Amino acid sequence: MSLLQFFKSKQSECSASVAKERLQILVAHERLSRSSHDFLPAMKQDILDVIEKYFQVADNTISVRLDNEGDCSTLEVNVQLPENS
Repeated sequence: MSLLQFFKSKQSECSASVAKERLQILVAHERLSRSSHDFLPAMKQDILDVIEKYFQVADNTISVRLDNEGDCSTLEVNVQLPENS
């Protein structure tokens, strides 16, 4: 084994392990951010504010739900509009 091959193989092992560790951190961060539903109350209020520009609705007539199934996330918004709209 030459001196050049010694340093080359050690560098690629180090780069591979660093890349693997970085990827694991990114995946963990993505999973954590997908399961966090802290934005839902703010989103519900934003949606309600937009709807109130056109209709008079009560706060309890809107529901927002986020479902995560595998790789797919579904946002469900239900709004009860007044009869005389």
